[in-house]
Amino acid sequence: MKFLRLVFYRIFGLKKYLRIVSSVYIKYIDNGFGKDKYPEIHYLKSLIKPGFTCIDIGANLGYYSYFLAKLVGVTGKVYAVEPIPVFVEVWQKNLGKYKSPKLVLYPYALGEAEKLVKMGMPEVDGVVHHGMTRVINEGETGFEKMFDVEMKNPDSLFGEIEKIDFIKVDVEGYERVVFENMQQVLSKHHPMIQSELSGTENRLATIKILENIGYVAHVYKDRDLIIADQKIIDNHNGDFYFIFSKN
Repeated sequence: MKFLRLVFYRIFGLKKYLRIVSSVYIKYIDNGFGKDKYPEIHYLKSLIKPGFTCIDIGANLGYYSYFLAKLVGVTGKVYAVEPIPVFVEVWQKNLGKYKSPKLVLYPYALGEAEKLVKMGMPEVDGVVHHGMTRVINEGETGFEKMFDVEMKNPDSLFGEIEKIDFIKVDVEGYERVVFENMQQVLSKHHPMIQSELSGTENRLATIKILENIGYVAHVYKDRDLIIADQKIIDNHNGDFYFIFSKN
C-alpha cells in the first residue's frame, strides 16, 4: 500500500493524488467496509440524527464532512473548517453531491487570535502525510510543504450559529488551544464532542479544560461509549468523546 501511494504521488502530483486516495477511502467506508480499522467514523451513524447541526474542525479532505452531511439529512447543517487551499479544493470535490445551503466551509485555522500563521505538511516515506498537517511552532523545520493561512477565534467564528449538536476536532495537537478559545460556544450549546488528542500534555490539558465546563470524557469500546478513567486516558489510542453532564 505504501508503495502504491508513493507511485500515485510521483505520477499524479499532490492534488490528484489526494483526490484519488480520498475518493477511494470515502467509497470504502460508504460501502460498509473498515468497521474494525475505522470504527469511529462508522459509529457516527449512532450519534448523528437528521436535523443536527455539526461542525467539522480540521475537515482535511472531507471524510467526516461527507458522512456528517449524509446523516444530518436535508434539515441539518454542516460547518467545516479547513485552512489548507489544496485540501479545500478536494473537500469541495468530495462533497459535490451535497451542494446545498446546509454546507458551509470556513477556510481558516482556529486559535486564540485573528492573525496569519504557518501550517506545514510533513513527508513520510517519500509521500506527503496530509493527515498530519498542523500549525508550525516557531523554529520548526522539516516540512515538505508549508502554507500561510488565516487564523480565527472559534468563539467569534461560531458565535452566531443558532444551535450546535456535534463537534468533531482533529487539529494534530492543537486541540488545547482550540478548546481554550471556544468556551462561550460550548457553554451555550453543550454539543457532543469527538476529538483526537495527540500528545500527553495536550491530551491532559484538553480534558481538564472540558471537565471544568461540565464535560465527561468517554471512549468508544465494544460498540458503545464508556467513561474514560485515568488508566484509559493515559493509554487510549483512538478518539475521545465528551458529553456534557448537568451534574
